[in-house]
Amino acid sequence: MNKNLRKKTIGVMAAGLVLTASVGAAAYAKGNAYDDFKAAVVKTSKIENSTLNSNIQVTQNGKVTASGKVEWQSAGENQYSSGQFTVGGKTVDTEQSTSGDQTVLREGDQYYSIDHSEFGMMEDSHDSFESSPSAIRLAEAASDLLIGDVKNRFTENGDTIKLSLTDAQIPELANLALNAVLEASAQHEKQFGYDENDDSAAGFDIDKKALFPIVSNGRVESVQLEAKVADGTITAIQTKITVSGLDESGKNIKVEASIDSTLSNIGNTKPKTMDVKGKKVETFDHEEFGGDFHGKDRF
Repeated sequence: MNKNLRKKTIGVMAAGLVLTASVGAAAYAKGNAYDDFKAAVVKTSKIENSTLNSNIQVTQNGKVTASGKVEWQSAGENQYSSGQFTVGGKTVDTEQSTSGDQTVLREGDQYYSIDHSEFGMMEDSHDSFESSPSAIRLAEAASDLLIGDVKNRFTENGDTIKLSLTDAQIPELANLALNAVLEASAQHEKQFGYDENDDSAAGFDIDKKALFPIVSNGRVESVQLEAKVADGTITAIQTKITVSGLDESGKNIKVEASIDSTLSNIGNTKPKTMDVKGKKVETFDHEEFGGDFHGKDRF
């Protein structure tokens, strides 16, 4: 994806991070607690009308380096999200509104638009694969391989499901997966490169090292999760993951990321819309997906 486009969609990606953490956590246990949690994750993921609010915080060696909040409202094809993030002392304010095939993004006082119908064939193919029975079974099989004995460590008490893993309880495959991601990221930067002094190429226009400075020797130190379930649906979930490793200078860094989320207004959410009347809105051309925005429309 084009770095300029990634920079404009930080709010959506943050909300996606929350959902990924929720769904990914379902892989960490099997048994009664796992079955109940997994069923709740599946039911929650199918909800098309709801409001998700999340608070995010990242610390490095105990010092807060990034924080933010995001709200995601969804009602079928109509969606709205807003996010405010402070990373390395710099604050980014974003907003997004989607109605059908049309999406408008805002970062600060800059507006951008995307026509998703131009990406229809690619998106439909991707969605079809993800929802296929074989793909679902493949994901479950991979999860079982990853978790090992961790599947017995979920606990359930009333409407609360918890998971707490530390040290040797962390599957070694999780550490291998983390380092594979770090190596792939390093290879990508080596292949494509970017100028750290060029904001347009830095990704999100923020200090990436303030967000996640680890480049090698990554290790998952702990995983904590607490979910509240009501009527078979997750209404609140808190996740905290601690990772250690080396930064570019070889210094050992411990990064802790926490995400606290609540789901509300199920069935009663009416997504906000963005008023862009009189605003200059840059249009993103799908034929230039690897390039920059190519022009301006006035709504």
